[in-house]
Amino acid sequence: MKVLEDLVAPAVMSDLVSRLISFLIERYGKRRTSSCSWVEPASRLELLALKIHAVVDEAEQRHMGNKRSLLLWLQKLMDGMYRAYFAVDSARHRQDDDDGLLVRPRPMKRRRTVSAGAGDDDDGRGRVVVQLSLVLASLESATADLKDFVQLLACCPTIPRATNFRSDGNKCMFGRLVERERIIGFLTRPDAGLGILPVVGGPEVGKGTIVKHVCDDPRVRRHFDVILYSYGSLLAASSRCIHDDVLGAFRSGGHLLHEAPVSGSGRRRHLLVIKNTYQVDIDEEAWVAVCASLGTANGSRIIVVSENDRVAELGTVEPLRVKPLRREEYWYFFRSLALGPVPEDEEHYPPGLAVLGRQIAAALHGSFFGAKVLGGLLRSNLDERFWRSMLGVVRRFQAAMLLRGGVERQHFSKLGIARMVIKVLPTPLKLKCASQSCGPSDEFFPPAVDVQHLLRAGRVVPAGGESETAEMRVVLWESACPPNYRYTVVCETVRMSA
Repeated sequence: MKVLEDLVAPAVMSDLVSRLISFLIERYGKRRTSSCSWVEPASRLELLALKIHAVVDEAEQRHMGNKRSLLLWLQKLMDGMYRAYFAVDSARHRQDDDDGLLVRPRPMKRRRTVSAGAGDDDDGRGRVVVQLSLVLASLESATADLKDFVQLLACCPTIPRATNFRSDGNKCMFGRLVERERIIGFLTRPDAGLGILPVVGGPEVGKGTIVKHVCDDPRVRRHFDVILYSYGSLLAASSRCIHDDVLGAFRSGGHLLHEAPVSGSGRRRHLLVIKNTYQVDIDEEAWVAVCASLGTANGSRIIVVSENDRVAELGTVEPLRVKPLRREEYWYFFRSLALGPVPEDEEHYPPGLAVLGRQIAAALHGSFFGAKVLGGLLRSNLDERFWRSMLGVVRRFQAAMLLRGGVERQHFSKLGIARMVIKVLPTPLKLKCASQSCGPSDEFFPPAVDVQHLLRAGRVVPAGGESETAEMRVVLWESACPPNYRYTVVCETVRMSA
């Protein structure tokens, strides 16, 4: 019996202690959860994100072109920063994941609203705390050697420029710091031979935007005598003009972005950007003529921008593959356009706007054009009713796209974004056509009005006056860096009957 007591007593005591600990954890864990236990990890996470943000701001002013390891390190820090901002926003503006992250392919069925009880609310807060803790642990690990990164960054030369590439509405490029530095490092490396860099990626990922900002960078403009921006259609088999005068054909059929004053009689160093559409097949003879024409110039470069992965075969170096922004990074981009990037700005707008903005951003699936156009409109009108109207329009268009056989993660075309804008404007309009142009406005069309001005002004009488129908030209978006593209829609307005 003594032996039995010696065996059973410890087991019973261990079980009692385990039950007591479980009871205390459950009781005081719920009490702590109900008292906003997410605030502490959220504050720590936001502070870490701000520290990384300060380092990223400094990195933007440093030349890191050929330091691949440092760029990879920087990319990991930036990924963690956007994850942190996203997690903090999620904690502050909790919402149903189904409502915020995805529209299910059942557009005609209304979503049921379920009232959450106290237990569900505690579970939701508990999940938020767990998510914050996981992101915090990951970011603390990533920033453990942040001082070493800063010391290495200090060894990189400072970029003497006034141009700012940080997110600031439509006038600056958002993110893509690592991609930018990789391209500039390729362009400015001391190599006398002709270098060819393919830049490949899907539609609406910002390939052309990155390259245009690179061409506008003072480091690149100091390095090249001539910068030309042209199109792959000039290299098609049906186009024979390229064989006669290669550089002349690119000048006449494209855009001269930069030309330094002529000095000396040597061959001028050229940077040629060829934006190639997915459909155009580059003619082999034309391509040989281009390479032969530029190959004699010391250190000339060619960048081929395309959705077609086959252009990777043209490169003298491995291609730069531009991927879509991650969900967290895209939300920060959209938020910067619609609300402003600084969290302290929240006190200046209704709290529901952040939740609505996340839902709109999620439905756009990474579309840069959609973020710039819709984000700008939302920034012009911080009325929650207008934001709800915009969300309703975006979801109706998404549901219609799914019914037509689209996929859930497919982003909208530029024409689709234009149709959404028409639906939320105060002036009743009917879309007639849309175009993307570069250069001065066509004198045969009526004068254009900016879409944000149209939204702020309310109903606008078009150039045709108060007739039953009249045309109006609306500029939805215009790029900042040359060549400056302008996306315009021509609409017909109908006078509303009394």
